[in-house]
Amino acid sequence: MADAAIAARGRGTRPAEKRAPLQTRKAADAVNPNEPATWGKVSRNAPCPCGSGKKYKHCHGKYE
Repeated sequence: MADAAIAARGRGTRPAEKRAPLQTRKAADAVNPNEPATWGKVSRNAPCPCGSGKKYKHCHGKYE
């Protein structure tokens, strides 16, 4: 019965969408904490690769 209620509201009836694969950072051994060029693309909410313990957005990812 729950499936019928969901279908009646119009949810869950869309066909599956193709999504791009997630981008991942380099392996931990390939990242040099002292060289930002080796970090690759870092998510804003991920810990900063420099080792400060802060989120990237509050450390090296700040907009100035």
